[in-house]
Amino acid sequence: MIAVFLKVYIVLVKKAVLQEAVNFCLFLGAVSAAIAALLGFLLSQSGGYEGELLDVHLTAGWITVAMSWTAWWVNKNEGKFSKKLNYILLGVLMITLSVAGHFGGSLTHGEDYLTAYAPFGNNQKANRQRLLANAEEAEVFTDVIQPILKSKCQSCHRAGKMKGELDMTSFESLMVGGENGPVLIPADTENSELIRRVKLPSDHDDFMPAEGKKPLTEEEIQWISWWIEKGNADPKVLLMQADEELIAWAEPRLNIMGAEKSAVSNIDTAQIQGLERVGFRVRVLSQESAALDIVLPAESAGGQASELVKALLPVKDQVYWLTLAGVGIQDSDLTLISQFKNLQRLRLENNPITDRGISSLKSLTNLEVLNLNGTKISGAGLGPIAEIKTLRSLYLWNTSVNSQEDWVKKMSSAVKVVFGE
Repeated sequence: MIAVFLKVYIVLVKKAVLQEAVNFCLFLGAVSAAIAALLGFLLSQSGGYEGELLDVHLTAGWITVAMSWTAWWVNKNEGKFSKKLNYILLGVLMITLSVAGHFGGSLTHGEDYLTAYAPFGNNQKANRQRLLANAEEAEVFTDVIQPILKSKCQSCHRAGKMKGELDMTSFESLMVGGENGPVLIPADTENSELIRRVKLPSDHDDFMPAEGKKPLTEEEIQWISWWIEKGNADPKVLLMQADEELIAWAEPRLNIMGAEKSAVSNIDTAQIQGLERVGFRVRVLSQESAALDIVLPAESAGGQASELVKALLPVKDQVYWLTLAGVGIQDSDLTLISQFKNLQRLRLENNPITDRGISSLKSLTNLEVLNLNGTKISGAGLGPIAEIKTLRSLYLWNTSVNSQEDWVKKMSSAVKVVFGE
């Protein structure tokens, strides 16, 4: 493509001195095209790609290789051929390159990859979860399982790219299974291949999702397991028939009519300005969920951290990220912080908090990141923290905890524990 642009520049500006640069770019492009086509062909033999998309992509790819070498040869020997032929070849090369690239993108990302996320497009609307009047009408497969599969599995298991001959884009295709048979057996999670694979160690050859993609969370696995075992893999089983703990996880993720409007209306500008006046820094993370990132700078605390935390209670359900580093938070203050049920990130470093106070945080069921650097926590105090199933990162630098503590070893398989060593 660079060679074509250079050629256009030479023709328009009459810079014949750049002719060798065009030759070099065309030669380099031809070599690259040949290597890419060969590697693409080998990849196509590994399975998982099939159908008309693959045939068109392979054909366009090899035509691009042939056109690349032909265009290079004709341009290099332009004196022996007409300029018109040279221009035609370069034009055709651009077309074949575009066709091969487009169908390659369709194979990798889906046929709608150009429009799937375009604003106001039909595909953007189709990608959204269906709109529900209330949680009571939600179906487990359609409203919980399907979004999980779409997010974590369908990039490799869909029409046009069915690795293992498995299509997970619908209930019917999921039940058909793949090249090795059914991937799930109703009422039998122990013998369901889908559950076995997502529970394997991440370095296992059969672990799914493969290729470094984001694995399923513990809650997502629990939901799929419940649907198979207790829901009997019924596509019409209702959300409200599930366990309360699972329902609590799923409800905020449903697309319920009026929920978005309600969330946005909950961002009270006057309330935010009031918090900023007393020293907080407030940032809106999401207009849709009304999520807030709140920071209390140490210089603003002025020994009044406890009272300032109380000022956050009116917006406690909107606080998703909270930073209270080095402001003098005490154990008693953590009881208040435990009421912030939507907290995902909590920074408490360099505060005189102990094991007694930390135990209050186990009720933060959405917490993913917890920073306890420079606190007085000990290894014994990690027990309640280990009960937070959503926790992914725990920072313990400059504490009495060390990597050999029993609780650290127990948590390390699911939580990244950082000591700053």
